[in-house]
Amino acid sequence: MKKGDISNLNLLPSQAKFQAARMKLEKTLRYYMSMVGVVWLAVVILVMVLYFGSAYIFNLQTKKYNQSLNSLESLSSDIVVGQLLKYRAKVLGEVLNNRFEYSTAFEKINSLFGPGVTVTNFELKKINQFSVTVQAVDENSVNSVEDKVEDINLAKVDGVSKAIIDGASESGNIWLIQLEVYLK
Repeated sequence: MKKGDISNLNLLPSQAKFQAARMKLEKTLRYYMSMVGVVWLAVVILVMVLYFGSAYIFNLQTKKYNQSLNSLESLSSDIVVGQLLKYRAKVLGEVLNNRFEYSTAFEKINSLFGPGVTVTNFELKKINQFSVTVQAVDENSVNSVEDKVEDINLAKVDGVSKAIIDGASESGNIWLIQLEVYLK
């Protein structure tokens, strides 16, 4: 303390000094307690905001998930129907590719023999197997039928795998020849 400086002079009795220190300590404790309370309140508010915010976000995500799931379920039925139609079209295509074309077979048999030879009768015995009767008007036509049968059996004719002459008969310069023809 300096001489002449009376501002630092404490003339209070010791009990008053103790009460002043106690009041100062209480004030400091209240300050720190209020700070702890404010921090605690801020932590509680932060935890509540996080809890309710995460619940809100979770509910939003659940709604989005359910919407996506519903749209996927509606699309899945469309996909199943589309796949089923694609499968049926494929099966139908295979059936159509593997089916026996009667009109094509009849045209093929009619076009086997040249001029002078007429197909008078043909009958389907099995798929790709026909019993055919042809009419030839002269010996040259008969020879052309025999040559055609030989060409068929040598695999020179497309679409026909085998031909067999079952019999022949002649009546007044007209020859009737019975054949078995096997198409590919």
